[in-house]
Amino acid sequence: MIFERIVVWRAALRLARRDVWRNKGRSALVALMVALPVLALAAVSVLWHSDERDPQDDVRVRLGVQAQAEITYAYGVALVQTTDGRGYTTRDDPPVDEESGPATMAQFEEAVTPLIPARDQVVSEWSVDSNRNLRRGDRLLGATLREIDYTAGGLGGLLEQVAGRAPEQAGEVVVSRRLADAGVKVGERLTYRPTGDPERSLTVVGVVDGLTLENGKEIIGRPGTFVSAAVREALRPGDGTYDGGYTRSRLIVVGPDPVTWSDVLDLNERGAVVLSRQVVADPPPASQVSYNNDRYLVDTPSEVVGVMVVVIGMVLLQIALLAGPAIAVGARRNQHTLALLAATGAHRRHLRTVVLATNGVIGLVSCTVAAGLGTLLGMVIIAVLRAHDVSIVRIDVHSVDLLVLVGVGVLTSLGASLIPARQAAKLDVVAALTGRRGYSPPALRVPVLGLVLVAVGTGLAVFTSKADLPFVTVLGLGLAEVGLVAASGAIVALAARLAVHLPFSARFALRDAARQRSRTAPAVAAVLAAIAGGSAALVFMAAQEDYDHRNYRPAAASGVIAVDAITYSFDDAEPSLPRAEALLRKELPIGTLQPFRTPKSADDGVDVVLNPLLPPGFECPPLATLQGGVSISVSPSSVPDDDLGPCPGRSEPGTIDFEHGNLFDDGTALQVLTDGAAPAAAAALKAGRVVTTDPEVIWPDGKVHLSVERWSDDGQDDTRTTVALDAVPWPSGDQKLTGLVYPSVAAGKLGLELETSGFLADTTRSVSKGQEERVNDLLHTEAGVQMEVERGYVSSYTLGLLALLVAAAVVSLVGTFTAVGLAAAESRADLSTLAAVGAGPGVRRRLAAAQAGVISGLGGVLGVVSGILAGWVLIRMQHDWSSLASDEELWRLVLPWRYLLGVGLGIPLLAMLIAFATTRSRLTVVRRPGQ
Repeated sequence: MIFERIVVWRAALRLARRDVWRNKGRSALVALMVALPVLALAAVSVLWHSDERDPQDDVRVRLGVQAQAEITYAYGVALVQTTDGRGYTTRDDPPVDEESGPATMAQFEEAVTPLIPARDQVVSEWSVDSNRNLRRGDRLLGATLREIDYTAGGLGGLLEQVAGRAPEQAGEVVVSRRLADAGVKVGERLTYRPTGDPERSLTVVGVVDGLTLENGKEIIGRPGTFVSAAVREALRPGDGTYDGGYTRSRLIVVGPDPVTWSDVLDLNERGAVVLSRQVVADPPPASQVSYNNDRYLVDTPSEVVGVMVVVIGMVLLQIALLAGPAIAVGARRNQHTLALLAATGAHRRHLRTVVLATNGVIGLVSCTVAAGLGTLLGMVIIAVLRAHDVSIVRIDVHSVDLLVLVGVGVLTSLGASLIPARQAAKLDVVAALTGRRGYSPPALRVPVLGLVLVAVGTGLAVFTSKADLPFVTVLGLGLAEVGLVAASGAIVALAARLAVHLPFSARFALRDAARQRSRTAPAVAAVLAAIAGGSAALVFMAAQEDYDHRNYRPAAASGVIAVDAITYSFDDAEPSLPRAEALLRKELPIGTLQPFRTPKSADDGVDVVLNPLLPPGFECPPLATLQGGVSISVSPSSVPDDDLGPCPGRSEPGTIDFEHGNLFDDGTALQVLTDGAAPAAAAALKAGRVVTTDPEVIWPDGKVHLSVERWSDDGQDDTRTTVALDAVPWPSGDQKLTGLVYPSVAAGKLGLELETSGFLADTTRSVSKGQEERVNDLLHTEAGVQMEVERGYVSSYTLGLLALLVAAAVVSLVGTFTAVGLAAAESRADLSTLAAVGAGPGVRRRLAAAQAGVISGLGGVLGVVSGILAGWVLIRMQHDWSSLASDEELWRLVLPWRYLLGVGLGIPLLAMLIAFATTRSRLTVVRRPGQ
């Protein structure tokens, strides 16, 4: 038995090789459909694994070739970490107290230095990202500023000197290769002007490169070049902000002795995270690593794995459907050869084996070549990314991934050939040898099974969308789509039966599609699946946009400018609002300008927090779970009975709350803020009443009760009092913003001192985004403030919707024209007959357009309908059906008709137009088989 099977497969593979070589065009079409996804995924595999660093990569990048360890600050309490320092967390005991750690980087360095080997020492490094106070001539230069003496002993390999020399004094710097490529030359002078400090002139003396230059554009100087010694010693350890940028600090251990795991544990006691060269090279046993406990490990939810399996399965089905028409035509073209085999004694299983072997050979060869080309493509992309200073340490090719991709590609090719192989096993030998073509009605069990799957899948998806069962819901959607695919052949046959009164071209195309269902049904199903997926995504994104739009609350009237004074310097130098006003009036078409006032920051280190309280016995209405399954709940409060207000989820983004606190106004600033559309609210503020858009915070006595909390840095002056202020709800009819606005006269009663912290302005014409960015750069560098322009709700989904439309169109057109091209090749005899009986030259074009319209039209209509259903199910999954919510908090079905019509009607019309325009009109007379 085994020997017989070996002989059969050997013969089948020889026939397959000859058939592939004889029919190069058709074989190339099947190979292309199967191999393209393998090529893309092979490139993704190389990129993914190359970008995924292992601990040794971290050592090379962050420690060079000599440094022993890197120490960074994490918490003010003891912690546990992984051996490579990538994961860490605080210990259960002592309890977390983030204020108990060292107050400055200098104190942190003093605390950890005694814990490293005696012969080693530490070198400190600072970096400041996104700095906007660096100039090259009269233009801003964006770069990361970095302070380190990279020539110090033990730091070899951290940076490579490409040109010039290393800095030798504070005013000298070197630049990264990317900045040098951008035009910054050795010998050039740059200007650095930190807010509140004197301007500094920097001279470029060299160019460096290295793996550690992950940010690309970097300027490196010796310690003290950018951050003064006084400032450096006062800054807190770890990450923070300085001069408007994000800062990072670390200590590098250099010397002859390695930092052992015992040293790492001692440093962990001081709240430090350590990357040690010796520990990474020789990690300790798992029993000595507390972080390996199960309580710190996060497993991937099985629901996520299940959803990914279903999605991958649907993608493979799409690939098989795209290759299906070519495979079916190939099997039918081989009918004469298969009939000869059957006539000479071959069994049905032998015929199946021949068809499967043919497509298996195509899949194996094409996927192997695609895996190799995809690997090369990934390498080329990495080279391009490196040229643009994207940090990719190495090129990592995983042979297992490539073998799996080749295997999946071969299985997909075999899966697509199962139905043609089954049909080949039922071959009518006499009809095949005489060249006759028969018509067999579709078997009822296949479409019936398909309709059953549609019903079961739809019901499963709809009912489980109310529960937290994403895998079951997605599985139901997948079953429904598989059912439609199975029923597509019967749908084509039904459409052909209803084509009696259609024009000749459409009637011919439908009947040809019904006769050749093995070629047409996969193409219709491929278009259906592509358009269904695209339509579902379109419906979901439209619902997302509708939800965002309904929940958007503007911070001001459209076009209003808010300038907020934000201090960027370390010594809290006062920003210049007069200078900001002068710049704004010079650069923009300013109309009315009005300062606004907020609580002044306390000089004694005491912060004041205002919290509105809910009335006694008031219960917030239950809320639905918002997008992504994140539910809103009342934050824990130290106020008795947790009566903090307003109700959670009611104060939406856009609250009238500026950088330095809540807005206090006598109505003048509010008039500008609302562009004069809230006169009643302005009058209430002038009369000394709080105006609120959260009516639940107004007590039965008509007042807002505020918890005034004072918090000191040292914890010695923590007090809380309650103050009641007259209040009114935001008047109906006025332009409604969200939040509370306090009258200026209430500041004294609340024990607050107010200060002018910015101003509001309207404009005589609209301000473009380019103008806003340019003026913001000037305001930041010249006056230490920033500007925001209220533009109302701006959709962020337009490009996504267009991308989905294009993707659905591409896949649909590929499936359509694969089938149309094969149909044209198979229909030459019919077209020759038409030409013989007097058909005009345009008949061929009209027939090609009709065939394209049949395939893309049937797939488009079914795809849009099933896509709308799937999108509705996905929208239902966003709700928590166990509670009620307001209209703003619920998602709702919104149909993007323009895009859906573009998918359902535009793609078929485009396919017909392309088919009509690209088909030759000349009809060639050919000889029919048997003549």
